[in-house]
Amino acid sequence: MLKSKKNKPRDMIGAKAAWQLSSWIEPWGESRFPIDVDMLATNAHKMYQREDRITQIAPGPWQDFEGFLQRNPDNPHEWLLSYREDASPERQRFTKAHELAHYVLHAQRAATFRCGASTIVEEDLGDVDIEAQANQFASHLLMPSKHVLARIVNTPITFELVGALASVYGVSFQAMCIRIVEVTAERAVLVHWDNGMLLRWSRSEPAERQRLWIDRPPYEPLEPPPGTLAADPDVRQCYEGRDVPANLWFKNAPKGLLLREMKHTSDKFERVLSLLIVPSFTPEWSTTSRGNEEETEQDTFDRFIERGQHPVR
Repeated sequence: MLKSKKNKPRDMIGAKAAWQLSSWIEPWGESRFPIDVDMLATNAHKMYQREDRITQIAPGPWQDFEGFLQRNPDNPHEWLLSYREDASPERQRFTKAHELAHYVLHAQRAATFRCGASTIVEEDLGDVDIEAQANQFASHLLMPSKHVLARIVNTPITFELVGALASVYGVSFQAMCIRIVEVTAERAVLVHWDNGMLLRWSRSEPAERQRLWIDRPPYEPLEPPPGTLAADPDVRQCYEGRDVPANLWFKNAPKGLLLREMKHTSDKFERVLSLLIVPSFTPEWSTTSRGNEEETEQDTFDRFIERGQHPVR
């Protein structure tokens, strides 16, 4: 089971709600993808046997937030779901699924939910709050774990595969990449760069067990390591990946070990995704040899960094 800080079980409320909703449409088979969130939202009251319902789903010229869910002040049995009209179709789908989560999970908490770009993120950050629950719900609803895993097991992970699956599920390339890293049995590390600097990074459970760690001084910016594809301005896309020395990325990797590095550069933003697939190895050094107390502290700091809570200036 996934653990969060202080060894508490991770909040899986959003995922469980998504699993329940998915079970109702699973008999539709492959035709259910990409998920028709509008249909689910307007029929959710029937599935949950509720009197209040989402009666309207509409885009709007919003700039300060990605979407919102609001109870009709004149009729408490009606809800309006809205989303940014200038967002991509993939982003709109994720936003609508996020707002549907608020209807399913949080309708008793408030009459209005306004969600900005900083709260609607296409990954499970592991935090215990309603926005994290809504993100988790959206991710698991649009990209069910078992369905995704069945399509990547015994198949080499490439950015070509990521793009193909993103089309199947109707999600962004980044969201699909994050989801694959969450469910894969590979030692996979995903690194997000923004304008040449580290934005955030995450890793699969096998990569966490391998103690793979992007090392940088606290509170200082980090550029891509020299010699990697991420640092090469002449390579914008490398979807199949290229073998590079693992110790360019991970200081505890032995010399001679190669990992497979993929690179995707956004055509719209100065953002780069690096996906690393790492073979198993015996570390040159290990935090476990320095005692359980220090290992626990690094685990906590590790997750703190990965979830974007550690500022990059």
